[in-house]
Amino acid sequence: MKKKVIYIPLAILILVAGSAHYLFQWNPFKTLYSGSVRINNMEREFYYYVPPGVSAHPKLIFALHGSKMTAMEMIIATGHQFNKLADENKNVIIVYPQGYKRSWNTCKADSTREAKKLNLDDVGFIERVINFFSTHYNIDGNEVFAMGVSNGAQMCYKLAKEKPGLFKGFAAVNANLPVKTNNDCFETNQPVSILVMNGTADPIEPYNGGEIRLNDGVSHGSVVSTDQTMHYWEILAKCDMAPVKEVDFPDIDKDDNSNAVLYAYKSAVTNKEVVLIKIINGGHNIPNPTFFLWPKILGNVNKDINAPKIIFDYFMSLTPPRDQKNNSFWELKVK
Repeated sequence: MKKKVIYIPLAILILVAGSAHYLFQWNPFKTLYSGSVRINNMEREFYYYVPPGVSAHPKLIFALHGSKMTAMEMIIATGHQFNKLADENKNVIIVYPQGYKRSWNTCKADSTREAKKLNLDDVGFIERVINFFSTHYNIDGNEVFAMGVSNGAQMCYKLAKEKPGLFKGFAAVNANLPVKTNNDCFETNQPVSILVMNGTADPIEPYNGGEIRLNDGVSHGSVVSTDQTMHYWEILAKCDMAPVKEVDFPDIDKDDNSNAVLYAYKSAVTNKEVVLIKIINGGHNIPNPTFFLWPKILGNVNKDINAPKIIFDYFMSLTPPRDQKNNSFWELKVK
């Protein structure tokens, strides 16, 4: 009996330690830093990861969390993949800004999020974070990128509409553009390179457009379809209306009830690349190989692709000089 009393706490300790390592992947040699900037008479926080041996003029990637999430939860939800990719490349800093009360002031006029209610200058917040890294890390100001999920993806759309010149490229996961009556953004109508990744069975953000209602029963406005969202960016970028590349990702996991297809659009006029990753029967989550603890209510988690890796590779493909002639993202080998 005494042995059982000893083994039970030990098993719990191992389980807790294993869970902590899985979720936080703490490493004393790889530090996660925190910083803040002041705007709207308040201190706004952000976390960031600088890989050991980072290059002299690194690129900067923003990873914007969804509503009801924190910056730290965004790191976990992406399976720490962006940090690992930064370690491999040594030329990128990853920054995870914290939205006000876990939300962003996006283009959605009907949003009931706290940041929208106060009409916070989240675009200004992001600008000041960029200035922070220009001052303290001498980043390459021409190599700044932004990705986001859900409410964070809506924030990416706002940045792409209002401040396209600050960024080299964007990636939006689980989000469509708001309908015109639900859009209060100023639009510069400038072409951008952007990747959109949406699930056709998303229970939160309807793939085919419509009203967004969460389990709180409150309407969060309406959005257009993914096809219309893509059409908006394709027209701005002056892309060919037919994709220059269509690729089916290998259906590696037969039990995830979903598969992924890539559609890439290229403009010879603006040199912009617009990409859709369509997750057939996918839900409201971020596919990646190291985090699967999504609530079932959010739908199927595709396990065939590594979304952070795809987004990272997309961003890197936009950066000249190319590794080889005409080395566009859509020409890269699908892994």
